[in-house]
Amino acid sequence: MKGKFITFEGADGGGKSTQVQLAAAWLREQGYEVVTTREPGGTVLAEKVRELVLDPALPLNTTSQTLLYLAARSEHVEKVIKPALNAGKIVLCDRFCDSTLVYQGLAVGKAWDELVELLRLC
Repeated sequence: MKGKFITFEGADGGGKSTQVQLAAAWLREQGYEVVTTREPGGTVLAEKVRELVLDPALPLNTTSQTLLYLAARSEHVEKVIKPALNAGKIVLCDRFCDSTLVYQGLAVGKAWDELVELLRLC
């Protein structure tokens, strides 16, 4: 069986992390191997990027923030998500591309076409 990739998207404080954990527990009870992860995050590098981007003492412009998030995603996909999927596991991810489109796109007025093109790199 090939793995499955499921993302949980939504506003801050909306319960995504809770739903990821509940879904993971249920899937494990059904006998599936499950990997839970988050964005930005999931690898040492991506967690460090998360710290940088969320640091209020380090205000980043939109482009810098977007590129850092995408660098973290590239690392996350290559080191966590793809290997788990190739091993037939179910990957549950707290945020992914949809959040990038909203937070780095719609919310700050970044050009939609430009952002979609950047997302193709990951």
